[in-house]
Amino acid sequence: MKVTAARFLGAAARPGEAPESAAPEVAIAGRSNVGKSSLINTVLGRRGLARTSATPGRTRQLNFFLVNERFGLVDLPGYGFAVGPETERQAWGPLVEGYLLGRSTLRGVLLVVDVRRGLEHEERQLLDFLGHGGQPVAIVATKIDKIGRTAARDAVRALAAEAGVPIVGFSARTGEGREAVWRVFCRWWDRAP
Repeated sequence: MKVTAARFLGAAARPGEAPESAAPEVAIAGRSNVGKSSLINTVLGRRGLARTSATPGRTRQLNFFLVNERFGLVDLPGYGFAVGPETERQAWGPLVEGYLLGRSTLRGVLLVVDVRRGLEHEERQLLDFLGHGGQPVAIVATKIDKIGRTAARDAVRALAAEAGVPIVGFSARTGEGREAVWRVFCRWWDRAP
């Protein structure tokens, strides 16, 4: 798909604050510092649309993006090494859960993991939660350029065997995996509610 327009639509820091939109959405979830913002920017071909930071956990709300005025991407707050007050971090749980369970326009969730770390406890919990909610899930294994080609291939295969959902190996630096991520997005955006 060719991206002709991509813009920030709005943000939600509390349940019920999400911007109104009829566009089918894909949520991007994952641990802080796995490269969610870099993934969004690379896939959309827009530098700086989703803000990146050297400090983990800068995404503290649901950030909504509109693509080609027809499709939505939603960047969820990261977990794990997120910075900020404890009360703020605790508030993310109900915010994210409410969105994942109650947003009628949500069509699927892309779970982003660092290929070097694999699935950890939080990722397994999220996969279990999403499995009960009935949302389609795929995993994007980022930073495959940080390890050798053979090691990356083996790590992606191991993730696929463990998770039992579609897996895409991805590098924001080289763009590898970009088209495969697009295919996942398009399949979900076309999915009926």
